[in-house]
Amino acid sequence: MSYTIALAGKGGTGKSTVATLIIRYLTEELGKSALAVDADPNSTLGLSLGVKVERTIADIRDDVVEKKVDIPAAMPKDRYIEYAIENSIVEEKKFDLLTMGRPEGPKCYCYANNLLRKYLDKAEKNYPFIVIDNEAGMEHLSRRTTNDVDLLIIAFEPSIIGVHTAMRITDLIGKLPIKIKKKVYVMCKVPQKGISGKVESELRNSGIEVSAKLPFDDEIYESITSGESLLQIERDNIVYEGVRKLIASSLEG
Repeated sequence: MSYTIALAGKGGTGKSTVATLIIRYLTEELGKSALAVDADPNSTLGLSLGVKVERTIADIRDDVVEKKVDIPAAMPKDRYIEYAIENSIVEEKKFDLLTMGRPEGPKCYCYANNLLRKYLDKAEKNYPFIVIDNEAGMEHLSRRTTNDVDLLIIAFEPSIIGVHTAMRITDLIGKLPIKIKKKVYVMCKVPQKGISGKVESELRNSGIEVSAKLPFDDEIYESITSGESLLQIERDNIVYEGVRKLIASSLEG
């Protein structure tokens, strides 16, 4: 069975950066293969990982539902979708990437989503780790298109809005139709001077215990703005060091 790590948070918090650095730690330092799943509609995980995504699950779903593809008469629809999903995966030496794309629109895609979940169930046998980069609303988790989660990382920025977002995600967790074994909170992009007294007060009132405070980092900022893979940052990067410690301790616990 795979160990599933899911990340949730608003776009721009640094969530995909953390996901990328987790994948680096798992593959390079633990020597394990991983399936990276980009379940954020913004689909930026591929950019962070330095790979090009040609096709998403949303593209496959739309093509089938809107009958844009000619499925061979002898091939069942579910087998075609499974085949299309397998072909949409970007395969790298140490990890594979599956990109969800847009969430459901006004049409019903329940059939395709159920097949996606079946595929992820099968993937558990092939990958020691699955890392899922979700949106704040956790659309795919809420629709049960992914498996139960061993570790949920809630990423947020050091602001009042960030704390409130983390609280909303926490509230949503209790309503999800999946089991989450452990959750941790990670504060990203912490300024050098630290966080404000107001944010500290809001954190105390919220009851949120922050497991890691990751600082704003120039090397990561420059990599993101230049479109370079975050897998290439220095091993002693302070943010990577924080992510490494977080995952190492979470796996031990």
